Amino acid sequence: MLFDPTVCDEAPSSHNTLLTALLCIGTFLSYLPQHIKILKRRSSDGISPYFILLGTVGAGSNITNIILLQFIALQCCTVQTLGVCVASLLGILQVCIQGGMFYITFVLYMSFFPEQNKYIEQAAEDGAQSEAQPLLGSRRQATAEWQTALWVTAAVVTHAAVCMGLSTLLVVGVGPYAGPTRTWASLLGLFSLCLTCMQFLPQIVKTWRAGTVGALSIPMMLMQTPGGYLFAYSIAIRPGVNWSSWISTFMAATLQGVLLGICLIFDAREKRARATDVPSGESLPNHADAAAN
Repeated sequence: MLFDPTVCDEAPSSHNTLLTALLCIGTFLSYLPQHIKILKRRSSDGISPYFILLGTVGAGSNITNIILLQFIALQCCTVQTLGVCVASLLGILQVCIQGGMFYITFVLYMSFFPEQNKYIEQAAEDGAQSEAQPLLGSRRQATAEWQTALWVTAAVVTHAAVCMGLSTLLVVGVGPYAGPTRTWASLLGLFSLCLTCMQFLPQIVKTWRAGTVGALSIPMMLMQTPGGYLFAYSIAIRPGVNWSSWISTFMAATLQGVLLGICLIFDAREKRARATDVPSGESLPNHADAAAN
């Protein structure tokens, strides 16, 4: 199937364009609290490596899916005005922003992986040694958590290379509208759906077992949970898109809401514990002292 410029006559509605533009801005802003929290703490402790793996690979699959399914929007820009072209590409931009921000989360997770969780010291030779003496000939061994994080990095890079390489071959070889290309795009959408359905489960389990919020950002989830449903709706109403493009976003919003509820409970518990944890020799200021101040 060749490119037909006549299909580019219909411009996106102003309502859809405005909604998508606002969601693009909101998606970008919603990830900033998570990035800022990791940077301030200088630690990604508390974030599950499997959450990062599933989220990043799912985001990459979703980006490839929407680009292939809306490839017509890219070609239409050659015959459209700049304004109409930008409005038509907002759907692709929306997914790319979400995926790109999660890739940044992945980079921050690896960059600020807790040093104390990377290696453990082991004696090179067996035999009892005095506790007063340092371990001579000791060696460092990577922890299981750090090995998992390195494996996650390899999997993310491999997946990105496969998506870009195979998609390029299909577009160049058989065309963007051919059956194999559309099938590949739908499979990526389904793959993203499966990953998204599982994405928050390891993080929910890790957070529940740890009993603490850790490096997770509650403000990010407060913005993303309701925004996820709007995100899915705005994708669903784009022309040329099927359910495989938006269902993963819908599921992500639902599961993120569960994680948000758990984090809110633990955060409230931590605040109560800090409020009642008064250092010995100190007392809470009474109302008279507070009024005097």
